[in-house]
Order: sequence, then structure tokens, then C-alpha cells
Amino acid sequence: MQKNTRWIVLYTAILLIIATAVAGAATATQDKNPSQAGHSPIYYFDVTYNGNLAGQVVINTANAKTPTYILVAQGLTPNTQYTFGYTASGVVNTLDSKDTTKAGALVMDGTFPAADVTDLESAQFWVIETPPGAGYTRINGFVLGNYYGWFVTKIACYYSTDGGVTWNESSHTGGIAQGHSAAVYLRDLGVPDGALVRIHAIVVGGKDRTGSEAFQCSWYACGLEYSEQYAEYNISGTTWNPVLSFDRIQDIVW
Repeated sequence: MQKNTRWIVLYTAILLIIATAVAGAATATQDKNPSQAGHSPIYYFDVTYNGNLAGQVVINTANAKTPTYILVAQGLTPNTQYTFGYTASGVVNTLDSKDTTKAGALVMDGTFPAADVTDLESAQFWVIETPPGAGYTRINGFVLGNYYGWFVTKIACYYSTDGGVTWNESSHTGGIAQGHSAAVYLRDLGVPDGALVRIHAIVVGGKDRTGSEAFQCSWYACGLEYSEQYAEYNISGTTWNPVLSFDRIQDIVW
């Protein structure tokens, strides 16, 4: 019993050390992502949730065959499962899922795909809330409002046909200028019926944004009284810092 207690205390101490180190790295690298000290094999990346900074991930590439990572995120929903992943070269990848603590902290560690190390400079890391046992809301399409964005944006999405293990980017709509909105039917973007989908807002000349909410594509009416159901989003801000936010699910009768 004493031996187990010592291991628990030791593991807790290690997590505290990691959290402190990553927090320090976040302060030091706030304006530079990723960060690397000289030719060090250690990289630091910001991790976002819903477009906001949630924590940092440290990737160690010293072992080229099996790179490792440590994620520490704070301020999330307590006792809730989150999925950790990244987008590199236009492809969405997931790494692992785990429940947060009762204080809303998320700590993960594991191996990072060696094949993606070359894409680290362009990688964007994120966490998505995925409550255990929760079903996915079925939608027919997306609506994106660009009322306060100083840019032109387009609607695309990432879709997965294997339950969220791998993701592919769809085709996209035409440009949506400031002060306008647009709707798109998922089938028109080439998304298969039944696939999981996440909105991907393409910002022309700026940073793209991907929604953290996952839905299930339906080619057939799935709203109330045989209406179509759309997930509505808004995007605002500037090209270098666009903010994508989920608004609501709305039934639409065309």
C-alpha cells in the first residue's frame, strides 16, 4: 500500500513539473508558434479549443523513429472527454482522447507519428470536446455568417468515414464578403452520407479556422417536420486573427 502511495505522489509531482514547464513555455512563446531553442529537438506548440488558447503541447523529436508528446491544457469542462489532434498540410489527425479532471485540466502523453515531424512548422494543434456515449447531431449543411470579418471567407469542411480516426477536406464554396452569409449543402461539398463533419472556414489571405464541434452528415431531411437542419456559425476579426464561433442548429425550409 505504501509503495502504491509513493508512486501516486511521484506521478502527481511529475505532472506538476510538466504543467509548470509548459506554462513557462507558453509565456516565452506567446508570439511564436512553434518555438524551438536553437537546434534543440524539443518543440512547443499552442493548443486551441474553439479558437481560443487552451494550453500547450511539447514534442520531443530526439528519437526520430518514435517522437513523443506531452499535452497540458486548462480551463476545460470538468470530467468531460476531449480528443486531442492536429492539422498539418491540410489533413486532420487525431492522437488520443481522455477525460479532464474535476478542475478542468487535461494532461496527455504518447507517441507522435514520425512521418508528420517534417510538417511540424505548419501544424495546428487543438482539442475537441467529445462526451462519452454522446451521439452526433445529424445535419444537412452549414451556414456561415461573415458580418464582422475584415476578409473574404469560404465554407468547406473536414469529414471522416472511419469514426474520426482520419479526416479529409471537402471542396469549398465561393467567397463570402463582409456583411454577408451563405449556406451550403454537405452533399454539394462531396461529403458522403453518414460521415462525421466539422466546419472549416477558409479565410482568403489569412488563417483558416476549423470548428471544434462534430456532426453527422445527412443527405436527407433530418429536421423537424421533414425540414433540413443546418449548423450555423459566425466568423469575425481580421485575417491574422479570425474568430470562428458556433451559433446554433436551425431547421430550414427552403
